[in-house]
Amino acid sequence: SAPTPNQDAIAQCLKRAKEPFRDHPTYYAWLAEEYKRKRGILMSALEAVGMNPINPPGSFFIMADTSGIDFPYDATEVTTAMPATPMPRDWSMSRWMTKEVGVTAIPPSAFYCEANIHLAKDLLRFAFCKGDDTLLEAEKRLKDYFLDSSR
Repeated sequence: SAPTPNQDAIAQCLKRAKEPFRDHPTYYAWLAEEYKRKRGILMSALEAVGMNPINPPGSFFIMADTSGIDFPYDATEVTTAMPATPMPRDWSMSRWMTKEVGVTAIPPSAFYCEANIHLAKDLLRFAFCKGDDTLLEAEKRLKDYFLDSSR
């Protein structure tokens, strides 16, 4: 349990959150719009570079189908954190994107049992619960890398 002063502060915040906030009927309505906007920035960026993102109705994460992206998949690469050998495609792509593109995604197979890892091979999980500067920089890096005609 929380100390009494904290409980009182939280109760006051919960009451205030139901009041109008920044041209929205409540803080919750504003917050939902903010995350929809942030989700839109990342969805558009992923679509622009050839990924097929799945628009989540809730969550802070977008799953994107990466099957249309070619990259140097290295199944021989090993890390103690990965769930299986050889390295799953989603792990390899996530590591490659971090190094080469400068954008980090979460390999969803990290959450799968070993028998089902193959189901995530063409997926990556992207977080949009970030500041606008971070999302816009990710968009720039994705487009600079994948849409650069000299590659």
